[in-house]
Amino acid sequence: MNLSKFDWQMADESPASRQQIVALQEAGLNYTPAFLRLCIQRGLTSPEAIRRATDQAPQTFHDPFLLYQMDKVVERLEQAIGEQELITIYGDYDADGITSTLILYEALESIGANVNYYLPNRLIDGYGPNIERYKQLIEEGTQLILTCDNGIAGHQAIDFAMQAGVDVIVTDHHQMQESLPNAYAIIHPQHPLGDYPFKDLSGAGVALKVVAALTDEVPAEALELAAIGTVADLVSLTDENRTIVINGLNRLRVTQREGLRQLFKEQSMALSEIQVDEIGFIIAPRLNAVGRLGDPTPGLELLRTFDPDEARQYVNLINEKNDERKQIVNAIVNEVEQRIANYDEIPAVIIEYDEKWPAGVLGIVASRLVEQYQRPAIIFQYISEQNVYRGSGRSIESINLFEALTQVSQHIKYFGGHSQAAGLTIDANTWTVFKTALMALDVFKSDLKEQAPALKISLALTIDEISNQLIEEIDLLGPFGTDNPKPIFVIKEASIDQLRWIGTQQQHLKLLLSQKNKDGILSTLNVIGFNCKTDYQHLQQTDLISIVGDLTINEWQQNKTPQLKIKDIGFEGSHWVDKRGSQIPDDFFSYENTVYLFEHTSIYQSYQKRISKSSVALLYKDVELITLQQLNVQQTLSNVAIVEPPSTFKPLKNIINIANWQTVYVGSYIQESKYLLGVPSREETTRVYRWIQQYQPLDMKNQMGRLSQQTQLPKTKIKLILKLFFQAKFVTIQDGHLFLEVNTKQKVDLQKLPAMDEFRESMQVEACLNYQSINQVKNTLEKEESE
Repeated sequence: MNLSKFDWQMADESPASRQQIVALQEAGLNYTPAFLRLCIQRGLTSPEAIRRATDQAPQTFHDPFLLYQMDKVVERLEQAIGEQELITIYGDYDADGITSTLILYEALESIGANVNYYLPNRLIDGYGPNIERYKQLIEEGTQLILTCDNGIAGHQAIDFAMQAGVDVIVTDHHQMQESLPNAYAIIHPQHPLGDYPFKDLSGAGVALKVVAALTDEVPAEALELAAIGTVADLVSLTDENRTIVINGLNRLRVTQREGLRQLFKEQSMALSEIQVDEIGFIIAPRLNAVGRLGDPTPGLELLRTFDPDEARQYVNLINEKNDERKQIVNAIVNEVEQRIANYDEIPAVIIEYDEKWPAGVLGIVASRLVEQYQRPAIIFQYISEQNVYRGSGRSIESINLFEALTQVSQHIKYFGGHSQAAGLTIDANTWTVFKTALMALDVFKSDLKEQAPALKISLALTIDEISNQLIEEIDLLGPFGTDNPKPIFVIKEASIDQLRWIGTQQQHLKLLLSQKNKDGILSTLNVIGFNCKTDYQHLQQTDLISIVGDLTINEWQQNKTPQLKIKDIGFEGSHWVDKRGSQIPDDFFSYENTVYLFEHTSIYQSYQKRISKSSVALLYKDVELITLQQLNVQQTLSNVAIVEPPSTFKPLKNIINIANWQTVYVGSYIQESKYLLGVPSREETTRVYRWIQQYQPLDMKNQMGRLSQQTQLPKTKIKLILKLFFQAKFVTIQDGHLFLEVNTKQKVDLQKLPAMDEFRESMQVEACLNYQSINQVKNTLEKEESE
């Protein structure tokens, strides 16, 4: 779609037939046809499959002892509890690591264990088991180390602890590498010797399984923590994880954890309204922020405390850290963008580093860069005292970053992660060879320059299919997330009935769309787009658009109405933008990659210096033989701006139809309207003729103003009359002076002379460009001249 930000990709599945829909309804599924079409598109073709997918009280919770070595872990933990050995839970610094640590800590404490916890400071300890920290913990009395959300790649530290006589139990969910650490036991849903039914638990999910095995129940207070960790870590929201999140959300809505209560109160969010988005956009970023910038312990204590005063202090602290994190990320992204702007071309994989960039925020920076440039990005902090580069990488869907790093692992000190994200550490002495080897991989040799990010569309809907009932049915498929994406819909060729910019800075877009169904009945839909002024500033109420978004129910003054939240907007063909007015707007000559079209040389010369370097100025008289290839010799041109109307349609139609332009800006500014003047009357031509008889010869340079004043005719009309007189051979011109031909007796019909035909066509062009609707202009000019 023209002007869309994304590559719209419709679902591959075959469309549902009417017979399939009827069969499902007859089987007792009292859902709308549109919802059943969505289910079938998602592979839910049987009544049983649809009932399971829409079950909002799922109980899919697999036996924890199906996890390899779980019986061994329970036995060892029971021994440690019975003998009051000091158990240290060694967690991680992100939201999943914090919640998994607290799940284990609260459970062990509740059954009388001698337990403490340690959350590594990523700026000091790095990721995963750390030999120095393990040594310190052992010296302080730790007799059993229980990892969570880390450890699967911690070979050296785990070897150290085991050789020191301290057992290490690893509970983790991250990508497993070829060799496993020599731990006492490893609880991992993907363990090569195990056969656990669900492979995609989060760290918090694995911790929950350990607690369930140890206590023979799933503690209700642990479910809300597991839901936070599961959503925050972007693992699959299917199977067991769906059960964890749905039940955890129910617990969150009545939580007694004072930190969470105050956090949501501060955000003006009622507990009863908590959904997956509130975890993803309110809780998780704040828990992550404290760990990204230093000690993550305040994040855990926020979740742990039941004291209101203490909770308030933690809420203030993590909000401050979150604001600080945003500022740091923005600064780093801006700096990387400036570096990339100086390159001859954007590299296939973006690799940048700086000593002052804190490693904890670099994953967010990499994500922002991937979104902007549509290629993998790995961003590092150079740590001079350790002589290493520590970084985070993110990737696009088509490139498996973990596999790419595996191919150059001989140059990496440490790495871990999965297909779309990774953390890694590079020794300074292998930095150059690492970069060279990585960028030489075949996977980074594909052309990524023009690749737009993919936007997967679930279904095409018409406006009359959209209702509150449909949206409520769609919500039954949630919670939405990884492997269970929120459905995205496209509405094609809808009219804009109302367009308003709202918000304190007019940054949000509100539309009312309308569309007729096959029976000619008109339906309308409210649409909202947030912070999209830059993307859609040229949208007009006259536009016919296709729009992609997700559906929500908007409640206002106890009124509930369907609403679509904008993801993207596109157009069939060129987007024609109406910039007509009495004056040229200040920004009219600032458009990038644009062909500016002029009629008059004087105006062309006045304005061509004001256009951007990526654009070109062109006179209509030079258009006839030009080709798109000639236009694009120096610039990649994608837009047209009509500064003035031409005297004939032909050169403008030639330009309009030479390419599939993205945008056509219609200015069509005129100094004096030929259309409003009209063709000269017999009386007006007689008036001019008699004036010339009296005052000839006419000095055409110096006497035109006097002639205009005394005949009370505009100069444009006088120039036409004089041209007609010349073509009729009523006058001659010598050295800029006009003389009457005194011997002329031939009768000539001035209305049939070429100058009159040219004037009439100029009037038609002006009438089209200046006085018709923008869609009428579009329809006229997009017809080939031959038509």
